[in-house]
Amino acid sequence: MIRLLLIDDHTIFREGLKRLLSEHGQFAIEAEARDGLQALRYMRESEFDVALLDVNMPGRSGLEMLPSFRAARPALPIVVLSMYPAEQYAIRAFQAGASGYVTKDMDARELIESIRKVARGEKYMTPAVMEQLLIGPTHSNTSAHKQLSSREYEIMLLLVRGMRLTEIGRKMFLSVKTIGTYRTRILTKLGMGSNAELTRYALQHHLID
Repeated sequence: MIRLLLIDDHTIFREGLKRLLSEHGQFAIEAEARDGLQALRYMRESEFDVALLDVNMPGRSGLEMLPSFRAARPALPIVVLSMYPAEQYAIRAFQAGASGYVTKDMDARELIESIRKVARGEKYMTPAVMEQLLIGPTHSNTSAHKQLSSREYEIMLLLVRGMRLTEIGRKMFLSVKTIGTYRTRILTKLGMGSNAELTRYALQHHLID
């Protein structure tokens, strides 16, 4: 039996995932956490074989919490669950210590396979991500957006998709002022002055379709 820690702030998603995994007799969800701090507490108190971690959570994002999880449980495999395409986010996830990366629109069989694979001590990555990791530094991954923190990168992707500051704030449980500060920091780091410039940059670097 593979013991799982499920880390996601959406109750409906957790329930759906539990029903999906219950159809495969080898999984047991031992604990559920709504945010990174609660997950960290569970990790320190109990033993798990695999953690499933959502990127988007209130407070610190999943990627921001990964180093803390690695410090608490260095041997615990963590599969990152994300709404972002692997080509946009997976490299950052693996660099932060993830063992696997699965997008939420992937086939359920891929999630099952990722859990089984990381539980055996292997990495789970799509061919596209593997290619990026093997190629090494290129123009694409030495671009300006590589200097953004995980939180800044996450907010940038929401901005270029046309989401307003108030919407981003509600999504991330942060104030509009805080999101505005992040936006200013992102524009400064990328040497830009507007969301329109940011969107053009994202399109040029294939960060959005």
